[in-house]
Amino acid sequence: KQQAGRVVARSGGSDNVEVQENFSALERARHFGNSKLSLQRLVFVNELVETAHEIGYEATVRHLLPLVKKLADDAEVLVRQSLVGHFGDLAGFLIQSDPEKGYEEVIEKLLGVVSVLLTEKASEVRQGAADALITLASHLRPNQMCDKVLMTVISMSQNNDDEDARATAVQLLNGLAEAMGRDLCRGFVVMGIVGLCMDPAFRVRKATASSFAEVAKVIGNDDAKNRLVPAFEKLATDVHWGVKKAAAESLVNFAMSLEVEARQEKLVPLMLKLLQDDSRWVQMSALQQLGYFIACLEEATRVPEGLLAQFVDTIQRSKANPDAPDISFHCAYTFAGVTKAMGRDAWQMLQEPFDSLCRDSQVKTRKAMAASIHIVAQTLGSTLTEQEVLPQFEAFLQDPAPEVRLAALRNVAGIMQVASSQVAQRKVLKLLQASMGKADPAAVAAKAAKAESWRLRQLVATQLGAVCDALCAKSGSPAATAATAAAGAGSDDAASTDLIWDCVLPLFLKLCDDGVAEVRDEAARTTSKALRAATPELFADPEKDNSEGSSGCLGGAKPVLSAKTSKLMQKLITNFARGRNFRSRMTYIRMCDSIIRESPPHVFTEHFMQPLVRLSWDRVRNVQLCWATTIAPHLRKGTGRLSSNADLVATAHRMAYRLSETDEKKRRVPEERRVLEAAPIVPMPEGYDLTASGPDSDPEDNDQVSIEGGTGDSLSDCGLAEDEDGVVAACHEAASSSVPPPP
Repeated sequence: KQQAGRVVARSGGSDNVEVQENFSALERARHFGNSKLSLQRLVFVNELVETAHEIGYEATVRHLLPLVKKLADDAEVLVRQSLVGHFGDLAGFLIQSDPEKGYEEVIEKLLGVVSVLLTEKASEVRQGAADALITLASHLRPNQMCDKVLMTVISMSQNNDDEDARATAVQLLNGLAEAMGRDLCRGFVVMGIVGLCMDPAFRVRKATASSFAEVAKVIGNDDAKNRLVPAFEKLATDVHWGVKKAAAESLVNFAMSLEVEARQEKLVPLMLKLLQDDSRWVQMSALQQLGYFIACLEEATRVPEGLLAQFVDTIQRSKANPDAPDISFHCAYTFAGVTKAMGRDAWQMLQEPFDSLCRDSQVKTRKAMAASIHIVAQTLGSTLTEQEVLPQFEAFLQDPAPEVRLAALRNVAGIMQVASSQVAQRKVLKLLQASMGKADPAAVAAKAAKAESWRLRQLVATQLGAVCDALCAKSGSPAATAATAAAGAGSDDAASTDLIWDCVLPLFLKLCDDGVAEVRDEAARTTSKALRAATPELFADPEKDNSEGSSGCLGGAKPVLSAKTSKLMQKLITNFARGRNFRSRMTYIRMCDSIIRESPPHVFTEHFMQPLVRLSWDRVRNVQLCWATTIAPHLRKGTGRLSSNADLVATAHRMAYRLSETDEKKRRVPEERRVLEAAPIVPMPEGYDLTASGPDSDPEDNDQVSIEGGTGDSLSDCGLAEDEDGVVAACHEAASSSVPPPP
């Protein structure tokens, strides 16, 4: 701790060692690196790379590298272990600072230290040195890889007096395979691994069983099948159960390095043997990997019937098995992959295990099933999904464990894409709405539960856009959909639109009015998709005589909207653009951002722009800053989506000018102005007055528009049934009010 210009380092005893605070970075490094206190030497090690950047290349080579060599022999294991952990970053600094001399320093100094530490008795230091060597190898030039790295590792693998060195060597042969390249791997690495498979020490053979995958990827399928698979087969039938267990645990990783045909031909018999092994521990490891292995075979024709039967039997017996917690979890984690590999025809065998895993008492097992249930649905198709999968999905959405509900909520849209009937989709949406009841802050008492509650509502908000896409998957263009709706046809499109109005829009409005900013922002991002699904008439191409509206200049009569759509638009303006709470007005700005990014230009300019212009004059600085940060990127010269929108560009310039005038006496640049000037936005359009005043006040723009905090009134529904008369006129009045015309 710091005391009156000194740093006091506390040792393990009662004495304190005081260090002058005014040390330079080099003086501090030399003092701590040579300290008698292991704690201070550890501080030097942890600050090594940062100090090197601060003092420069020359001072690092002259002063720090000798200390590094000295600390490689430190009496404290933790110091030596931490030291090699920084070698990769230190090597990067040296080579970047001086590509030639720095590279030589890495070869001569750092590699030498690592080679010594690879023979350490302390396993932590030895493993750290092995990781450091793999990292340093990525910095080496190919022509030096053999002499500087490979020969060191091969020498370790042939050390008959050091079992630990041979076990470390086989890990390095696998870890260095990519850096070595194909030629060195085929010529030396494969030979080393095959030789270590016959090592007399079972710990070395056990380490070898886990070291095939990376080498197989580098040498290619043919060499791996002809040279590595026979060696792996010996390990999978080893006399020691620990070696066979390691082979079972590594089988899937090795299989993924081979082509699918080789997996079936060579490794399926091995898996069957491991499943029938005499050792209980080998069997358990094989059972844990069984689902992964079936999934990696990819097609049902490659999976023996006995293998799938074993998978099904494992799930059924897991409830009575004392080791079932891990087994059932692994089965659940891989169930979707197994189902996808086996196809719809195998569902008769998989249906009962599916139900069993979905009802498992373990939360982690149900969570794994909930997280992957959409893949099962995609494999089975619409009919089986609605009959078999949907009931379990409904149970997940109502699960007492919040992590299970969250996992299921992420797949609402995926399920709806498969379960395409109106009845099934309505049922899922009603459950989605019901899940919001468990996320209602008023119903949640505990602080931790409240935190989980808002995250759940945020997750629901992330699903709204995908849900709208799923409901409109069969729809055509907006114009065609609008024409269908106008014709009153009772099509699937019209039914999907009804679902959106009945279920999705109320949820959208409620989440946009949420008390947590992250939830409101996430919901606002779905505005364009929600409106496109609910009100396709807004997105229909404008008539030629009204095409001026899409260029940013208002002109011509706007298309007449249906009363239902006009009602919704008025609600967005009243409750958000003119909301009583400043957070609602900020939400409207973010709604506009979604419209600008994902909708045709005329949708924004004809229906959303003018309320947004008014918000640039908002009395709350938070709203002004939100306006600047959100809209400025769209006004950038050359790249902004609205860079040709003269009205909005002029509004931004007037906002910056007004802020500079307001804050001139305070002698500071307001953040809103800084944002606008940093964009940079396109120049002020000709014919527009920079000093023009703001829009005329609306009759509704009264003192009810508050600058106070709070979350605002909650919207429980769309409110489409209230005061029908006058709404259309009010909506058009709000949308047609404009900024002051150019002088």
